[in-house]
Amino acid sequence: MFRITNTQTRQQEICQNRDELLSLINEKSVWAEDRGETLKLQVEHLGEESKILDSLNLTLPLESIVEEVFSGFGFKKEKKSFGFLNRGKGEKSKPKEKKSKEKVVTDRKTVEVSEDLSSKNIPSTIRVEKEESISSKEHQVIQKTSKMQKTKEVSQKKVEKQARNKKLSLVSLISLFLVICTIGFSITTFMLLQKQNGKITELENRISLEEKQGKIEVVGRFFIANYYSGKSDNLIKFFTKDSKLKGVEAKKGSQVQSTIYESLSEVDNIIYVTFVVTTLEENSNIKTVRLTLPFQAEEGSTYGYVLVDQPQISNFTE
Repeated sequence: MFRITNTQTRQQEICQNRDELLSLINEKSVWAEDRGETLKLQVEHLGEESKILDSLNLTLPLESIVEEVFSGFGFKKEKKSFGFLNRGKGEKSKPKEKKSKEKVVTDRKTVEVSEDLSSKNIPSTIRVEKEESISSKEHQVIQKTSKMQKTKEVSQKKVEKQARNKKLSLVSLISLFLVICTIGFSITTFMLLQKQNGKITELENRISLEEKQGKIEVVGRFFIANYYSGKSDNLIKFFTKDSKLKGVEAKKGSQVQSTIYESLSEVDNIIYVTFVVTTLEENSNIKTVRLTLPFQAEEGSTYGYVLVDQPQISNFTE
């Protein structure tokens, strides 16, 4: 039996065997090392009636493995004396023959046993307690403790490896999530910028078109007046020199009654201006049509804009 006393707190613990002692001391050493604390212990090997057979002072955490620290500790045995009883009352005793003391050698102690030979009719009882081979037992204990220590270290390494793997996996997932969020944010920002730029461009075009509206409307009204004049020569100034639209002829037999501006749009640098034109025909009928004129800006032209396609006439009621 072994008794462990914490010399700092005077707390005591009892271990029934050496294996239990080694395991407990190892756990306390690991505990002290993990917390950065120092424990001072006194370990006592107790015999019968709590007799101290051996003692050892320790400071935890240990600087070496527990088996080396406790090498040779805990194997001392109490010395025991052996005797015998002679029974011969009521009978004549015969001369006793004494046998020289024999030495029984064990692994750690020599036990002296004295035997007395009595007569054939007087029995004698001798009890001899034989010890098991301590060396073999110690070797088994060391092997078992070493195996337990190795198993514990392997298990601890596995746990640490799993913890590291989990930590790495978590870091990888967080990094991947952050990368995805960054990409998503970048795409969203780019789309918003594109959309905003498109709106800005559209607004700029609208503003630019509105700025052009006054002048293009004047040019359109002037073209309509010449278009319904019946004189095709008046339209030449609205064409470019190499224009194929010179063949456009003015309307005859129609007299413009009113010209109302309706809309203005621009596609591929071509400005489409639409008017609602009311004319008086030769038969005295009133006719209302929608007339769309495609103009394009050209420097050096008479009015600053030239007609680039045929005038498009459609029914106003359609």
